[in-house]
Amino acid sequence: MGFLMFNQTIRVRMLLKFLSVFAHTMVLPYTVIYFSGKVGLSITTTLILIIALISMVGYAIGGKATDRIGRKKVIIISEVVTAIGFVIISYFNSLDQFQVIPIFIAFSLIYFFESAANPAYGALIIDVSTEDNRKLIYTYFMWISYVAFAVGSLVGAYFFELHATTLFLLVAIVGLISASCTYHFIVDTYKVTIAEKESKVPEAKPISISNLFSSRLFLLLCIGTMLISTLVEQFPNYLSIRLVSRYEEGEFNMTGYEMIGYLNLENTVIVAFGVVVSMKIVKRVSEKKSLLIGLIILGAGYIYISYVIQPILLMVGMLFIAIGELLYMPTLQSIVAKSIPEETRGTHLSILGLMSVIGGMIASLFIWGMQFIPENGITLIFIVLGILILFIYTGVYKLTQFDR
Repeated sequence: MGFLMFNQTIRVRMLLKFLSVFAHTMVLPYTVIYFSGKVGLSITTTLILIIALISMVGYAIGGKATDRIGRKKVIIISEVVTAIGFVIISYFNSLDQFQVIPIFIAFSLIYFFESAANPAYGALIIDVSTEDNRKLIYTYFMWISYVAFAVGSLVGAYFFELHATTLFLLVAIVGLISASCTYHFIVDTYKVTIAEKESKVPEAKPISISNLFSSRLFLLLCIGTMLISTLVEQFPNYLSIRLVSRYEEGEFNMTGYEMIGYLNLENTVIVAFGVVVSMKIVKRVSEKKSLLIGLIILGAGYIYISYVIQPILLMVGMLFIAIGELLYMPTLQSIVAKSIPEETRGTHLSILGLMSVIGGMIASLFIWGMQFIPENGITLIFIVLGILILFIYTGVYKLTQFDR
């Protein structure tokens, strides 16, 4: 099935997805460095934690609003407010004196409404797709996201440091274009669908959180999700700040921003072009091997990047990270899908998403911790983190085999 064979809503969402990821990747991966350079590491860590909490609230409210007022309205409102937030940031960033309060408020609005829109984006695609074409649709979205991320991060690497004000304004314009296209070209089928099923679907029973966590397997999946997120979120947090600060010493023929852009590009290219090969490998080896070997390679990559600083060695580390992602991610997604009861799938997945956000919050604490812990000490923490991840997912695999 080609691109033109998809539903119009899906085609429009794919195009807007590319624009949105491209625009946001020009600025958002560099916001941690942006704040740390303006207000210091301690305040930056505090702001990141606050924004993470705001994002969690936005995700919860957005999920409810998506089911109550429809996907299209949530998306349009979120994109318009997000665009306004970027306009505010662009304006205050253009002033001679840095204004932390209005810029922080604007970023809070952006992350709240972006989080609120995420359930709507996902639900919209599910509404207009079928089980037969859904896998292919998600494959298209994955490729689009990787390509847009690679291009956007590279543009940001070259222009963010000196032209952040212009980039923030461009992101705002893209947001307004996306909202306009959504209004004119996307049809929200949710209200029709829900009206047809309203008389057939019994009222949902309340789900006990304690019952969800009574499953040892799900509890391990939650802990594992949090630990993996803590590790992988180090790149846009501690590792990025480390690169920018170390590359200011003039040893290398590039800035830290440029090095970050190259590493993002390398990861994206390897993952995008290695998907087909990795799928063949995953099919030939056992779930246990692909999961644990992938996690070992992933952990080794992050540990290595936290220790070395030379460009070629950093790229070797990113190669390990990309290979690890290709091996462990499809296997882990398959295990999660088989481990979650169908009748409570949405609740289980939302909790796993929450654990991922918590992992990101823990990762941001490393920005504060780097003031007191030497680089070798943080590398040692990464090693311990990698061992814990292996221990947790070895337990996950054993429990899945026991359940069978």
